[in-house]
Amino acid sequence: MGATPLWNAVCLALSRRELIYGFGFLLTLAGAFLVYRANYVLSFIHEKTLLPFWIYLLLECTNPDFFPIKASGVGVICLVLVIYQLFVSYHNPEARDRAFNVGWIVGLGSLLWVYLLCFLPLFWIGMYKFRSLSWRTFLATLIGVAAVYWLVLAWCVWAGDYGLLLVPLQLLSAVRFFSFESASWLYWLGIGYTILLTVVASMNIFSHEHDDNLRSRQYLSFLMLIGLWSLLLFFLYEPSEEFLAVMWAPASVLIAHLFAVVKKRYMIWIYHLSVVFYYLIFAIRVWNF
Repeated sequence: MGATPLWNAVCLALSRRELIYGFGFLLTLAGAFLVYRANYVLSFIHEKTLLPFWIYLLLECTNPDFFPIKASGVGVICLVLVIYQLFVSYHNPEARDRAFNVGWIVGLGSLLWVYLLCFLPLFWIGMYKFRSLSWRTFLATLIGVAAVYWLVLAWCVWAGDYGLLLVPLQLLSAVRFFSFESASWLYWLGIGYTILLTVVASMNIFSHEHDDNLRSRQYLSFLMLIGLWSLLLFFLYEPSEEFLAVMWAPASVLIAHLFAVVKKRYMIWIYHLSVVFYYLIFAIRVWNF
């Protein structure tokens, strides 16, 4: 359910259990590494720290809904790559190559996780926010996406099978509101605690806005917007847990920012207790399952 034909083909190719779990873990590691590199290169946190890497791994590896492998793992990788292209075009409305890369990456990623297309309007908002939006860059993103699907259309015509186009379209149009009765209280407890930490981290950024420069504040505020958008899509589509995996990427940076900049003893205790909390919730959910 919720899988594109190309993703189904990838899963069928991984017939052995060891390959499936190994590939899923590699996707998680790749997502965590890219989150760390994005923080290092773009300086979301103005100090060298591995916290974004470890917090992302913590959030991903303590949620049994993400096992053994999800297409959203590819979505996270593409999302971080797009964010990098978007942020490095800061105040450059002539960065048509970067804008094309955004559309190209979104198009390629959507062949495996089609819901990546839902984030395209958000990237246009980011381009406007970072003053890199012009009619040229806007068209460049559309051309990037269209180039991918033009190639897909050519393949479909040659193969006589239009499933690569029709199935993703059906998935995007199948809006199913989240059923609250289907989730346990432990499920909501873990999600609620992560959202709480993210909200506290966001409030700390807004209340200490002069501690960061303007560019960093805009970067961090856009990460908040991505997390909020992912949460909205979480309630609109199934399988909803895939949007949690995407939401954990910006949330891990924001939470890491909180623990890195607030150098108080109680924050150290909260960090260690949070790690214990996540593993405890994970153990109870696995035991009950």
